[in-house]
Amino acid sequence: MAEHSHSYSGTTTYDQGHIHHYGGVTAKAPSGVPHDHCMEGDTTFNHGHHHDYVTNTGPAINLPDGRHYHYFQTMVKRTDGHVHYICGYTSTD
Repeated sequence: MAEHSHSYSGTTTYDQGHIHHYGGVTAKAPSGVPHDHCMEGDTTFNHGHHHDYVTNTGPAINLPDGRHYHYFQTMVKRTDGHVHYICGYTSTD
């Protein structure tokens, strides 16, 4: 079965006087069937630290042309006494 992945990027919420950027490529998942993707990475190093995150996207959001994308949202790992949140949409497949 064919597999695919999606790219994603964004900016965290503003907390403790700063933000972080993040981005990457999801883990591969089967094409043509209901699925989600694992997302794992870390934010940029800002304000003396970075944050790790691991989450799964939501299910595929289908487009009329047969392609799809996914929504994601999660809290990054607590570091330096605080957290940030990330959310957004992946690229289309």
